Amino acid sequence: MINGITKHTMKKVYFIPLLCFVFLFQSCFEVIEEVKIKDDGSGHFNFVINFSQSKTKINSVLKMQKINGYVIPSKEEIKNEAAKLEALAQNTAGISNVKTNIDLTNYIFAIDLDFQKITNLNAVFLKLKNSKKISPTIATDYFTFNDKKFIRSQKIPIKALYDKLEKADKEVFQTAKYTSVYKFDSTIKSFSNKNAVTSKSNKAIKLNGSVINVINGNEKIENTITLN
Repeated sequence: MINGITKHTMKKVYFIPLLCFVFLFQSCFEVIEEVKIKDDGSGHFNFVINFSQSKTKINSVLKMQKINGYVIPSKEEIKNEAAKLEALAQNTAGISNVKTNIDLTNYIFAIDLDFQKITNLNAVFLKLKNSKKISPTIATDYFTFNDKKFIRSQKIPIKALYDKLEKADKEVFQTAKYTSVYKFDSTIKSFSNKNAVTSKSNKAIKLNGSVINVINGNEKIENTITLN
């Protein structure tokens, strides 16, 4: 999941621990998004952002009070924000078994949850956006699943948001990587994103990419997957 947010907003709030690290520590990172969806529409969502390659740099930055105009959160504040995110998701209809994992040794952050319907997952994103007073123009309906068709969309104007960032903030995306994995009970009949690769069982599909290429429109994260 690649979300847009302005620097002005970042100075006011810690959006979520995963994204504040992107801007605060300007480090090499990898985003991993995984959705497992059953034939009945229920499933599991896992989102990870991994800064482990930059942990030495992050440890140094955490000793500072500010960097590039951003206030550096303490480890305790990061944990508190994760707890708020967990509670927000847990209190969303159709969502259960929510767990956040905050590894402040290797700087790997993850959230796991189960959903009854894919619309419940989208509702979590909407609640998070509203809780942080993010612009209503930022869409949150990233996923749909109907009639054996799973769609991962990208409706956020990420290039426009990226262009508003200062040069130093833009640099954090240059080496960032993105991976999406979608798993199903049924086999895959077809898919629209030709950069994606299916598993040997043909019940899973994976897409690897560069975040900056997605921002610039050279790669797409959108995919329409039709099942048998």
